[in-house]
This record gives sequence, structure tokens and C-alpha cells, in this order.
Amino acid sequence: MPHRLRSSGEIVDRFHRLYFDAHLRGGTWADTRWLGIPVAKCPLDLWVYQEIVHETRPELLVETGTYTGGSALFFASLFDLLGAGQVVTVDTDIHEARPEHERITYLSGSSIEPRIVEQVAALAAGAERVLVVLDSDHRREHVLAELRAYADIVTPGSYLIVEDTNVNGHPVAPEFGPGPLEAVERFLAEDDRFAVDRSREKFLLTFNPSGFLRRR
Repeated sequence: MPHRLRSSGEIVDRFHRLYFDAHLRGGTWADTRWLGIPVAKCPLDLWVYQEIVHETRPELLVETGTYTGGSALFFASLFDLLGAGQVVTVDTDIHEARPEHERITYLSGSSIEPRIVEQVAALAAGAERVLVVLDSDHRREHVLAELRAYADIVTPGSYLIVEDTNVNGHPVAPEFGPGPLEAVERFLAEDDRFAVDRSREKFLLTFNPSGFLRRR
């Protein structure tokens, strides 16, 4: 008798693992591009980002973890369509092929380095609406430090989005160890200004379960 799945959640988790692990063969998110630039994200999450950006209209979007700049270009393209908005993106590595765009500012350094945090805060000080996306070092302590460093610049009604909360067995990469989701859990226990917005997980498959944090 074939094995029967016990719930829709188990079906989603199995597909999630299948989709995620396909990157080991160069597929799915390892071969997702925006205007020709690699963007290592789930397309369903990119669609949700588009909805959030359209609804909240941030004047500034802060991204940690630039990589090749595909997601920064995605956000800049959304701002082009909306006619306003700037992206500041932070990474320790500089990829020569990352795209140039008038709406993108690249900062080089660790996202939790005081110098970088101060630069971002200065840019955010002049913006009425600020959204933050964390996608750099995924170890728990680093993500927790990012959450604490950037929470204050997120404006009420906007979002502090923590990427890749699916690792460490949630439901992928069980060998990873404490990561983004564990950082989110600790952060929410100490900062009641934010709450998980489950409505942003409406497509069932998301790389960021419990990672869409809306500021009250």
C-alpha cells in the first residue's frame, strides 16, 4: 500500500524540500534570474515582495546580503514602475557583475558593523517609509544582531523581512543549526513592536516562514 500523506502541511513540506534541494543540481532558485541577473529567491516570495512594496510604498528599502545584485535590481525595477523609491544594499563581498542602477546604493562591509549601521540609519533618517530585508549571514546570532540593529528604522506599518527562515529543518537543511527562525523567535520575545504576518505566506511555499514581520 502506498504511503499516504497525513496532512496538506506534509504535502507542502515535501514539495518545499524537493524544490529547495533541486538547487544542488543547478535548478530552481539556483537558476532564477531577474532581467538576466541571478536572484537566489523563491519566485513566490518575489511576488509577495511586489505586493508589499506596492502597498507600503517605501521611500527606502534596505537589503542586507547583495550577492550578485539580482534582488536589488528587482526592487529597483519595482520602484521604477512606481516612480519613487531607493535601495541600499549591504554585503561584505563585491561582485564585479552586479548591476548599476540609479536607484541602487551599494555599501561594502558587514551588515552589523557599527560604521555600516550608522550609514544606513543616516540614509533612513530622511525617509518617511522604510522597509528592511535581511538576507546575509544566516547564523542565529548574526541575524539577531541585524534584527536589533535595524528594527528602529522600520517605520510603523512597514516590514522587517527575515529571509531563509526555512533552514535548520523548517523544513529544509536540518543540518544547518540555529538560524534565522531561531533569531526571529528570540527577537519577538524581546520586541513587541513587531508581529508575524501570516497573510504573506498565502502561496503555501515560502522560503521565509514566520519571517514577514510587520511593525505595528
